[in-house]
Amino acid sequence: MFIAAVTHNWMERLAALSLLHYVLGAIFLLLLFHMLSNFFHPGLVDVPGPFAAKFTDLWRLFKVWQRRFKEDLPGLHASHRSTLIRIGPRMVSCSDPRAVELIYGFHTEFSKSDMVKAMAPIYKGKKQPTMFAAADNKTHARIRKPVAGAYAMTSIMQRMDELFIRPKRACDIHNWVQYFAFDMVLEMTMSRNLGFMKAGGDVDGVLKQLQKDLDYRGIALAMPIIDRIWRLNPVSKFFKPKQSGHFAMRCKRILEDRMAYEKSLDSRTQQQQDQKPHDFAHRFLEAQRKDPSISDGQLIGYMQANLIAGSDTTAVVMRTAIYYTLKQPWILQRLVTELDQYHGPLPVPFRIARFEMPFCGAIVREALRRHFAFIGMMERQTPPCGVVMPDGRRLPGGVVIGMHGDLIGRDRAIFGEDADEFNPLRWLARPGEPEAKYQERLRAMNAHDLAFGHGPRGCIGKHVAEMEIYKFIPTFFALIQPRFMRPEQSWTVRQLFVFKQSGMDMMLDWRQGKGLQSMA
Repeated sequence: MFIAAVTHNWMERLAALSLLHYVLGAIFLLLLFHMLSNFFHPGLVDVPGPFAAKFTDLWRLFKVWQRRFKEDLPGLHASHRSTLIRIGPRMVSCSDPRAVELIYGFHTEFSKSDMVKAMAPIYKGKKQPTMFAAADNKTHARIRKPVAGAYAMTSIMQRMDELFIRPKRACDIHNWVQYFAFDMVLEMTMSRNLGFMKAGGDVDGVLKQLQKDLDYRGIALAMPIIDRIWRLNPVSKFFKPKQSGHFAMRCKRILEDRMAYEKSLDSRTQQQQDQKPHDFAHRFLEAQRKDPSISDGQLIGYMQANLIAGSDTTAVVMRTAIYYTLKQPWILQRLVTELDQYHGPLPVPFRIARFEMPFCGAIVREALRRHFAFIGMMERQTPPCGVVMPDGRRLPGGVVIGMHGDLIGRDRAIFGEDADEFNPLRWLARPGEPEAKYQERLRAMNAHDLAFGHGPRGCIGKHVAEMEIYKFIPTFFALIQPRFMRPEQSWTVRQLFVFKQSGMDMMLDWRQGKGLQSMA
């Protein structure tokens, strides 16, 4: 009996072990089949690229985690001598400037890839789109809110004077441009701000939470399955904090307050209705009234996208313009000379800075070109029928393809042999250059400038960002004489989803004859 029992027990164990082996073997075979099908994906086998990237998105995830994706991408194209590089099982990086119009143009048949899912904010457990028909480029172009710009510029100059100029203390300008950008875009979006400049730092952890969210999105864009498992999984919400976070909750409360306020004015006289603030929130609510299918979640999602586009990414450009202007004294001297010829009101109006100050405008354009704000590519998906690329190679349908703005922005054939350098003069006519040749060169650079995207799906927040940048840069240098604390040192650039520069501590003084009274 004993021997029989022991034998039976061992037989059961062997059977269980055999079953486990079968299960593990089946899983292994499925993974092997999946990876081999990735490697031999029709139409992509001959596209060169890192060996590991042909099997899995883990290669791209590792590069993003290393903060090396942007740096290594040009080297891949150069080492393989190819404008097409396979950086994922079904993903291709393109460095051919001729493909810009094909992929992103107004008549393109390419669609947006799944990267938009990782960008979508969550509201009440559901993804919210950040675009809808009523919020088009014309709507944004109509909204010019000089009150917000004047308020923000006056506020930051007052704080500069109180905290840094009079006490002779070093200013961490890399942080203050973000406080300025955030307060200004909040004023333009919702006619109120959270008081970052007044506090001289984060308020209720909003910036900290936003940075965490952006870092997460950098990871999710590199490997979208992470987002499906972690953020978009209906079960996962029970095992982690609410996904809305401080930022979304702030947007929600402000929007609900505005909805109640505007509803209270709807039944009043026309004169009282005219008291409604004509900001972005008003436009969003007007669109919702005309199209009831637009949900509150969509409004909040779009407001979040508007704020991110007008704060973090705008701050990247401002830091770049300030950094390179101070690093090259000839740029600073020429800018100051141009600003000294201006005798109009301060802060400098957007239209004057944009269209009547050519060298200032060239600095902004160069900052946008030289330091593309995002780590990732602007991804699109090839049409179902496939596509023939400019070099004659054919890509199958359903493949994700993208171009990195930094890679295209440094193409020597378009931007000159010094494309790796910061040189605002490239945007101006050269001495003795015929006007026709300059215009041709300028058109080529404009056509390949991807700072705000390209074509019908370009950045809808472009107008917001431009208003902030073109108002801040000339006004700052017209009033302030900045100098780096350690001019021999380079800045520090942190990258994951949006680049974040630091190490720009500087001393500030009023320029001769300038001060707060100049802001009248």
